[in-house]
Amino acid sequence: MKFTLLGSGAVRPDLERWGPCQAVEVGDDLLVFDCGRGATMRLVQAGFDIAALRRMFFTHHHYDHNCDFAYLFLTSWVLGRNHPMEVVGPRGTEAFCDALLGKAYADDIKSRRYHPTYSEQGCRWQARDVLEDHAVIEGPGWRMDMVHVIHKPQVLDNLAFRITSGGKRLVIVGDTMVCDSLCKLAEGCDLLVHECTFPTERIEQAEWGQFHASPRSVGRWARERGVQRLVLKHFAVQEGVTVEAMVDEVRSEFGSKGLIVGEDLMTLDV
Repeated sequence: MKFTLLGSGAVRPDLERWGPCQAVEVGDDLLVFDCGRGATMRLVQAGFDIAALRRMFFTHHHYDHNCDFAYLFLTSWVLGRNHPMEVVGPRGTEAFCDALLGKAYADDIKSRRYHPTYSEQGCRWQARDVLEDHAVIEGPGWRMDMVHVIHKPQVLDNLAFRITSGGKRLVIVGDTMVCDSLCKLAEGCDLLVHECTFPTERIEQAEWGQFHASPRSVGRWARERGVQRLVLKHFAVQEGVTVEAMVDEVRSEFGSKGLIVGEDLMTLDV
């Protein structure tokens, strides 16, 4: 497997760290997770053929994680995608696709539908809400396990994903608190890709602990659960917040070995 971190930023505009998006190449399949600002451009910049994209996965539906999806869906179709896109995510994914593509962009799609070079199938989608506590998708030589994690649970459902191939395990999670389902999913994994949004002090002062894991807690539980390599992402860089300080907090619990500071377009073999 090969992992590419396409966007390591969060909500705030940042020209160095674009919105949440990551890609996994496993066998002949390309799996894309989240589609934040600039995701389509980063996919192209990384050398991926977006017209070949078949599967899109969402961790949750905060706008910083899905705001580039319409552009990716429509542009991949215009550039030659000739098959429906499979879109998998938590509760709300089906409604998101229907509202965005079936309503907001319905006239746009209709106006292009009979263009001689645009495939009839490429403007279609197959959306799925994952409602089960534990769901599985399998492809040639790989398996994906999906579980629910905790991030504003009173409003949003949220998923974490574990991709297993060739005896290696890669876990991708969006915004989350520390929770049993994630700890069990990631236990002993070869690579964990986890948010590092705010410093611990700011989380505690702003009561963000209900929504985001603190850097110290991420480092602690990843070490306790035997995670081999930990990639940090989703940095909300702003006044008084630096990536270096948050990474130091994770390092104080996890150690330096296997700790990786995520950067846009970073690739890692798993």
